[in-house]
Amino acid sequence: MVFFMVFWLEYDVVHSYTPQHYIVGGEEGWDPVITMQGWAQGKDFHAGDVLEFIYDQKFDVAIVDKEGHDTCTVSDKSIQFFDGDDNITLAFGPNYFICSFPDICAIGLQLAINATAPPPSV
Repeated sequence: MVFFMVFWLEYDVVHSYTPQHYIVGGEEGWDPVITMQGWAQGKDFHAGDVLEFIYDQKFDVAIVDKEGHDTCTVSDKSIQFFDGDDNITLAFGPNYFICSFPDICAIGLQLAINATAPPPSV
């Protein structure tokens, strides 16, 4: 019985994925003073990971489609957040975020992340 419990605990620790929590932009937060794609570079994002957007309320965040990301536009299908501290769980595949103010988005307050499947439980 003890052997089974130890084996199960080791299996569970080694074979389970814990979603990661990221503060978008690091210390600066969701702010045009840094390049968001530069912040994301080198990070390995998975579906289920949580992005926390911390921002001055003059910079909102919107979940948009690829066209909205590329053109800095919000459509009726977009989801906007205005709280200044929003947690958004990544969906599998491409995830696009922008500031809904076109001028602010155009200077770089936008982010595209492709979330892969969590590592397999072997």
